[in-house]
Amino acid sequence: MYCHSEFGGSDMIFKRQEGFRFSFGEPLEAKFVILIDGKPFDLERTSNTCKILDISPRGMKISSEVDLNEHINKMLQLEICFTLDVTEIKCVGEIVWSKPFGSCTHYGVVIYNQAAVEDLIINELKLRRRKEVLRSKSE
Repeated sequence: MYCHSEFGGSDMIFKRQEGFRFSFGEPLEAKFVILIDGKPFDLERTSNTCKILDISPRGMKISSEVDLNEHINKMLQLEICFTLDVTEIKCVGEIVWSKPFGSCTHYGVVIYNQAAVEDLIINELKLRRRKEVLRSKSE
């Protein structure tokens, strides 16, 4: 799937090359801080809320009521904080696409060159999935 980026000013073309993508039945709550040119946009580092709709080791699709399109000509990144199973994960991702969806906007976020975060996402997803399977067998 090719998506034309409206962010970062580089007219980047993004092609998802993932081995797997985990979709949540119930979107996962998360918080984020807006980074522009690598620095917090809000000096108080105010957290915004979003929901993670799906995730892979190198990216995610989020939904937020925060309109990030006003930063269209800047290098826009998000510092996202979330918990998949038990460990809090903090990563920095670049927005590569956006699409209005009702009162929210869906954003595609790519996580670049963060091997420790990729490993943590994989391990946490395995633990989460294992618990889901055990829970469904006991019902």
